[in-house]
Amino acid sequence: MKKPLSLLAGLAFSTFLYAADEIKPNEAVNITLLAEITAQGQKINGLALEYPENVLSGSDLRQLYQIQTSLDNAEKESRSVLKAYVNAEPKTTALPQAGKFVIVELDTADKNAATYSVKDANKAPMKFKSKDENGNIVETEKVQAVKIPEFFANRLAYSVEQKGLLKLTNGTTLGKAEWTQTAEPEKIKTTYLDDFKTKQVNLDKPENKLNYRLYSPLQKNGEKYPLVIFLHGSGQVGSDNLAHLISSKGAIATSPYEPSFVLAPQYDQVFDPFDNAAKGQKGGIHWQTDNRINLVFKMIDETIKANPQIDINRIYVNGLSRGAEGGLNLLLARPNFFAGALLMSGREAYTNEWVDGNATKENLAAIKDLPIWFFHSKEDKVSPVKGSRINYQILHEQLNAPNVKYTEFSFEQGGDNGIVNNNPHNTWDAVYNSPEVIEWLLQQKRP
Repeated sequence: MKKPLSLLAGLAFSTFLYAADEIKPNEAVNITLLAEITAQGQKINGLALEYPENVLSGSDLRQLYQIQTSLDNAEKESRSVLKAYVNAEPKTTALPQAGKFVIVELDTADKNAATYSVKDANKAPMKFKSKDENGNIVETEKVQAVKIPEFFANRLAYSVEQKGLLKLTNGTTLGKAEWTQTAEPEKIKTTYLDDFKTKQVNLDKPENKLNYRLYSPLQKNGEKYPLVIFLHGSGQVGSDNLAHLISSKGAIATSPYEPSFVLAPQYDQVFDPFDNAAKGQKGGIHWQTDNRINLVFKMIDETIKANPQIDINRIYVNGLSRGAEGGLNLLLARPNFFAGALLMSGREAYTNEWVDGNATKENLAAIKDLPIWFFHSKEDKVSPVKGSRINYQILHEQLNAPNVKYTEFSFEQGGDNGIVNNNPHNTWDAVYNSPEVIEWLLQQKRP
């Protein structure tokens, strides 16, 4: 029996429509290295692979990818793949979205996750004023080492292997492939960090300057936003206007919780040449000098004037180590200006160089009503715990300060209490990763 011509035509048409799938060569993809700021610095936490068209299957592609790194052409080392999924943009997300980017999330705990190494500088001893065991002011030598980030850039190569087939939404099947991407700064996309603008302020003369970074959040008409002042420690002294942003989560601590303006200044040397005790000025080191405090306030005042969206009743201070000392100096200089402060591993109020013992009930009374939360490890050898204890004891016990808190840590090993660096001085590791602490700070408002 002959088949109808219409049926034969239909079969031929079906064969044409449903031709066998073909595997096509996988062309080069655009690769972006994704990074985040962690307690141990800037780390690559993922890759964004941009394919020519949308990817069809996209919620779990982990088995498809192997990621390795090589520094200075050394033997390749594997990165740990946590997730792989599709997204519409080159960034990580909790929920995959239709798009042409495959996001390969990586473990930031990998030993090869860093984007830079650290060079120790300023290692020669310097002379400072301090007290001897009898309370006499003497001259002593101490090292104030600075940690300078040296970025790997094109010395660091990421090798990406797509180990299997990948179906695009348009029906194309892409074959296996391998690509390499080096870590030039323009190929790294770092959450929050990329949106900090480079700024500078000066006082009286151009040479008396302070470099700083400003982060401005996405804003809605009519909304007000808090302003956070982050002060770095002695290890981030420099002129790159960057080390203080990537060495800890200090500058970005509040941003995941609430859109905030952030100011992060950086001074470039231990002593302040524009506030010199030898010239009859108060002098001091780090954030101790009146000149540097005045520069910080000029930075703050100019930022507020230029950004009326800032809520002047929600200006916060956040300082670590010498930055905690500086934060306390800001509070004392304008006691009715700030809404609250986090001060970690700092020193006794009114310390000058290493001369302490100057804090009293009388000179701390102005800040007795301020919400302040001090943190310190009792094993801290960099900045002894007695400084925070004295500040808290005067405020809490002698002045009955109702809003002052103090948390003291015990430390035996890295990881204790969330202090991921193996140093009891680094209490900020725990603080910046604490929803309890950050939410407390953001709840504070100036009366």
